[in-house]
Formats: sequence, structure tokens, C-alpha cells
Amino acid sequence: MMYFKSSQFVPGKGDAWTYYELTDAKKVVRQMTHIPTTGEITRVPDPIVTRLMRPELCVCAEAEEFNALWDKQG
Repeated sequence: MMYFKSSQFVPGKGDAWTYYELTDAKKVVRQMTHIPTTGEITRVPDPIVTRLMRPELCVCAEAEEFNALWDKQG
């Protein structure tokens, strides 16, 4: 699996990080958005978008980081 993340500013909340889990064939299998300042996490276990459209705008993420957030209660 491969993991990527990108950020976008959300007024009144700070940066929102969107994480992507991809297969080796680059198909998106899970996605989530995390806003660290508010603790909000939105999980998408079966995303509609199955291909990362602009991978050059993302940075690499670690599997441990993705899975820790995915499993976090809240």
C-alpha cells in the first residue's frame, strides 16, 4: 500500500489534511480528512474517487500515521 496526504485551509478551523490509501496499482481504497485543531476526522472506507487526480500536490504519508488516525475514536 501507498499513503499520501494533502492539506487545505478551512476558515475558522485551520488546516485540514486529506489522507489517501492506495494499492500498488494506484487505486484509492480508503480516504479520510483530519482537522488537527478541532480533532475532526471524516472517514471514507469506500471512496467514489478511485484515482488520485493530482498526486504531485500530495506528500508521502506513513502507514502508521494513516492507521492511527483511522482507528482513533472521536
